[in-house]
Amino acid sequence: LGAMKFAAALVATFSTASAFMAPSNNKNVALTQLYARQPIMAGNWKMNPSTEADALNLANGFVALLNEMEDTCAVEEKDGCTEVVLFPPFPFISKVKDIVGKSGITVGAQQVYYEDKGAFTGSVAASMVKSVGCEYVLCGHSERRTLFSDSDTNINAKVKKTLEFGMKPILCIGETKDEFDLDITKEVCAMQVSKDLAGVSKEDMANVVIAYEPVWAIGTGLVCEADKANEVHKFIRTILAKMYDDEVAENTRIQ
Repeated sequence: LGAMKFAAALVATFSTASAFMAPSNNKNVALTQLYARQPIMAGNWKMNPSTEADALNLANGFVALLNEMEDTCAVEEKDGCTEVVLFPPFPFISKVKDIVGKSGITVGAQQVYYEDKGAFTGSVAASMVKSVGCEYVLCGHSERRTLFSDSDTNINAKVKKTLEFGMKPILCIGETKDEFDLDITKEVCAMQVSKDLAGVSKEDMANVVIAYEPVWAIGTGLVCEADKANEVHKFIRTILAKMYDDEVAENTRIQ
């Protein structure tokens, strides 16, 4: 039970509570526009746990937890269920996939570099994570932006490289505490969306997920209320409508 609770806690580190909205158990309820966009529950393990053994124990515990729940499924089964994606550290991806894949859980990479190969010590190419079974890649996570100076130009290149290799980018956007206090949340999100999706086609947007993660609410004890998050989500859709059209704005999954 402790391992399963730990797994659930790690899932909750990824984004705001709105990211984990699951459909009703009542299969006879007509799908709303929200439910027409398959819900996704994504868990970023960050630089945890410390060893491969711990990672495998965590994966097994997570599978046990998910098997007790209803309405979770893989990406290929979209009707009436929630897609579940885990982002373990690079060394653990392959073996974690072996465990969780049997339950329809997808794995992704926490980041990639935008070059295909070469003298880029410490970097990981999209082809590499694709080859070990990743279906998603996090792009623009706040920790990559702040701790590793990941620019919007680089994030845009990573989004496009992820799509080029047939994977799905989860584009992370959101304002810092200073930006929130200055009441420029919408301006920041508009700039990030516009820059990070530059050159991404309408067709490719079908494979893009946007994760709104207000940086000030991550690990600080501060909470982004659901109505505030929903307000930002709606605003992001207006930006997508301007960049593309209403179809893209309505169909893009936003956590």
